Amino acid sequence: MKIKKFVGGSFKEALETVKKELGPDAIILSSKSVKTGPFGIFNKDAVEVTATIDDTNNMPLPPETTSLTLEEILKEVRGLKDEIGFLKEIWRPIVPTLRIGKDKKGLFNLLIKQGVDTQFAILLLERSGESLDSLKSVIKKDLKIQGLLPAEDSGLMFFGPPGAGKTTTMSKIAYLLASKRRHVNLISLDCTRIGSVAHMKELSRQLRCSLRVVKKVSDLPKIIYKDMTRGPMLIDTPGFEYKEILQDIKDIFPTGFPVKKCFLVDATMDTQAALKAWQNCNCDSDSIGFTKLDMTTQYGTLYNLSILTGSPLSFLTTGPDVPDDIRIPTSEFLSGLIIGGV
Repeated sequence: MKIKKFVGGSFKEALETVKKELGPDAIILSSKSVKTGPFGIFNKDAVEVTATIDDTNNMPLPPETTSLTLEEILKEVRGLKDEIGFLKEIWRPIVPTLRIGKDKKGLFNLLIKQGVDTQFAILLLERSGESLDSLKSVIKKDLKIQGLLPAEDSGLMFFGPPGAGKTTTMSKIAYLLASKRRHVNLISLDCTRIGSVAHMKELSRQLRCSLRVVKKVSDLPKIIYKDMTRGPMLIDTPGFEYKEILQDIKDIFPTGFPVKKCFLVDATMDTQAALKAWQNCNCDSDSIGFTKLDMTTQYGTLYNLSILTGSPLSFLTTGPDVPDDIRIPTSEFLSGLIIGGV
């Protein structure tokens, strides 16, 4: 096989040179724009074409045709791989939509605008009809909503990335449980932030409930097993080390942690960032809570994370106010949010 590069003022001109020298059976390997001219002066735009022809039949080639070295061939192959990868990225968002009929293009665009993953949007539309109500019905079937039943029983431990709103969310749920005449036990592993500790002390005073501030997970067993008979536990954790805390819990509670674990997701995060944070906890959560819905402009992440994690949803928080701005959603409400607040 002979490989050679040809340069022409345009792709058509270079292609004619290829056919002239290598014949009509030549195969184009790649093409790219180049500059011609001595020492970079008075450069002109040109096109460089790399072509090859199978010479297994000893087809004679013009004397001026020279073969490339192995290193040059490998370089061309790498260049081809890069070009193919580039084309894949260009066509990735376009090709899947070919599976969607024109009667559903509007629904597809709606889902994408809301931040629903492209592949998830296609699968939803393949299962739904052409109406918005049909699409909502399919979404409702995919969503799993748990509510706060586990919190009323054994309690919840809140974990997630920094800034997700763990302490504020814990305060809201503490008020909800207290309103149902449940005695709440507050525990904080976030002992280094003075503001967090002060907030927890004030919450304990207002709800007239116990508060334990501990430095390490190994202090939890004696506290949990002593106080859990009095009422549900609500445990706050620092965002910057939740991965290590979860690992310590696995080591210290080998037969299972008696309190349900709730992973908090900031609704303004994109799907990939939220999924990476969830994977950092080794997917060790019993439910998900979404926070800061008042600050996001699209709700597709709620659907994406529900499907990707397989975890049921416990609650939504819609602002910073304690004890307000929290909601236990229905599947009807949540599916309406996902398709644009309908």
